[in-house]
Parts: sequence; structure tokens; C-alpha cells
Amino acid sequence: MAGLAGLAGLVACSRPAVDGERAAALFERVTLATGGVHGLSGLAVDGDGALWTVAERGAVAFRIVLEGGRGPVVVAYPVDGVPADEDLEAVAVLPGGALAVGTEGRTAGVARVFRLRARDGRWQVDGPPLELGGDEAGVAIGANHGAEALCAVGDRLVVGLETAGRDARGRWAPLVIVEPDGRRTGHRARLRTATGKLSGLDCWADGARARALAIERHFEVTQLVAFDLPPPGAGPADLDAELVLDLGPVLRGALNLEGIVRLPDGRPVAVVDNQYGRITGPSELLVFRSPVR
Repeated sequence: MAGLAGLAGLVACSRPAVDGERAAALFERVTLATGGVHGLSGLAVDGDGALWTVAERGAVAFRIVLEGGRGPVVVAYPVDGVPADEDLEAVAVLPGGALAVGTEGRTAGVARVFRLRARDGRWQVDGPPLELGGDEAGVAIGANHGAEALCAVGDRLVVGLETAGRDARGRWAPLVIVEPDGRRTGHRARLRTATGKLSGLDCWADGARARALAIERHFEVTQLVAFDLPPPGAGPADLDAELVLDLGPVLRGALNLEGIVRLPDGRPVAVVDNQYGRITGPSELLVFRSPVR
């Protein structure tokens, strides 16, 4: 028995752990009461300042109101109409308060975004999905590599795919912008690391330009990066990202960030996906202390 206990202790010690001192200087960890639902992904903020996230396999969206020292208020809303074989991976708040959710399916070749409308305390799919293929993405879309990141700026929808291309300049992530008239243009968001992919995205208007904040992540790699979005009507472009914060040495692969949003005061908030093969900890948010401009 002593040998088994020692082995269990060795395994526990081998698990990665967050650098607590460095983390506390950068962000506050806020635990979310999600009623036993795990695997949160995607993050958005609505016009009232409330946050929205979705459960990958729970068919539910959560509205979160941060209330300082009193802890967050979390309310669950069932999501109806998304095919059972597609996971919820991303969320954006659309003009007028509707939601868009990006999904990841088992079928290669297509990434889907569903529009949701509120009805009787639930969210329901409203119309056929937006479907993006390899022609728009500029790279083949594999199974389980769908619409991983999503944001809306004005009437424009921005979709980031969980895959990576490579060209003479290096690695890039597909970013498809859907204009109000339905036109779709694929862009190349330049990746900064050898393995990272987009796992979260937010965007906002900054005067005449549109800005984006994204997560580039792959196990031990976690970076917050920012870039400008092309103006409406622009052709395909390379989007060079600037490093905002390298969280790799702080998180050390212990937390899986699956969504990012910028609060009205400029502070980023990230959501932690606590379900990767097993439950790795509580559902939680990281509320950063410094704003991003």
C-alpha cells in the first residue's frame, strides 16, 4: 500500500501547476458554479456588460455577471437545435442581442456557425447555419477542427478556425470575415509560435479601425496576441499579430484557455476549459488586472 501511495504522489506531483505568485499579479481566478456542467468554451460580452460562454457538450449557454467580492452570478440557458454530433466551441453577441455559436463536428471539410434567438428562457437555432469550407479558409478543414473562435464587430462576423496553414512566411490561422451582405473573405492571421493555434477571439471598434484580441495556444504555449482587422471590403490580407502577454511561463500548461473577451473597461477575461480527457479543476474565469488597448 505504501508503494501505491508513493506512486500516486509521484503522479500528482508530475502534473503541471500554475505559478501562483506570478499569476496573482496578472489576474484573478474566479470559480463558476455551473451545476456540474463542464468544458466551457468561447466568451463574449453583451450590451449590459454580462458575459456569455457555452459548454462544449452540454447544450447550454451561461450568462455570467461579475459582482466583485460577492462572486459571479451564473444563469444557465439550454440551447436547442444544434446537431447532437457537433460541439459548441465559440460564442459571439450579435447586434440586437442574438447569439452566434461556432461548432466543431466529426465531418471534415466544413465549419459551421449557428445563429441563436432567445425564446422562453432558452436559446434556439434560428435558420440554417453559416457553412465555411476550405475555399474560404484557404486550407483544408479537418474533422474536429471547426469554428473555434468567433467575434462580432458591428454587423461583421469574424470566424477563426482551429487549424493552421503554412507558407513561405511561416504558420498562419484562417480568419474568415463575413460582411453584412454575406460576402466572405479569408485572411491569414500570422501565428507566433511553432505549435499554437487560435482558441479564442474578441474584436471591437477603436475609432476608425477594428481591433482583435486572440489566444494562441497549444498545451505549454499560451499567448495573448492582438492585431488589426481589415476594413470592410478589403481583399485577403496577412494579419501580423503583436504579443500582448506570454502566459506560457505562468500557466505552464496547467490551464486550457478556450475563450477571450475584453470588458468595457479594457480588461481581458479568459475562460478555462476544465474538461480534457478528465475534469482537471473547476470551471473558472481569469479576470486580468490590466487593460488591453
